Amino acid sequence: MGAPKGNRNSVGNKGGRPTKYQGKITLKKCEEYIVSCVDEVEQVMKYESVKSTGYENKLKVKLPKREGLSLCLGVSMNTMTEWGEKHVEFLRVLERIDKLQAERLIDEALAGNYNAVIAKLLLSKHGYHEESKQDITTQGRPIAGVVLMPRKLTPEEAGLNKIPNE
Repeated sequence: MGAPKGNRNSVGNKGGRPTKYQGKITLKKCEEYIVSCVDEVEQVMKYESVKSTGYENKLKVKLPKREGLSLCLGVSMNTMTEWGEKHVEFLRVLERIDKLQAERLIDEALAGNYNAVIAKLLLSKHGYHEESKQDITTQGRPIAGVVLMPRKLTPEEAGLNKIPNE
């Protein structure tokens, strides 16, 4: 039901909650999030005995992700998609996060710092995929025409039944 006629409070009100997007303030929060996405090395106790304690270095990965940005900004993924459609500068932030993530995944997985299976899974979101081509001659099209097979020769035709002359 709409507002009653003559109601001045509804003039210019398009409805809905006001946006949380605040231009430069939102973009500054985005930059702070991206800068905070740095992997850290932490020492974890591997073993402990009476004479010694062993530690190993573990990589604590913090990839830039759209999901992480949405948590940082306190908005849903759908809201961020809408902001990207309305504000070009925010769309650039989303694209930058995607590119940074893909670059880090490739570089760190190749260096052996990231799990290759997980990196492969995440890179599939960026359009990377494993492809195996078996058919190089027909490029996926069916083979047209007739395939001729040679007729099997009988032993007589092959000359196997003849006794050699002495």
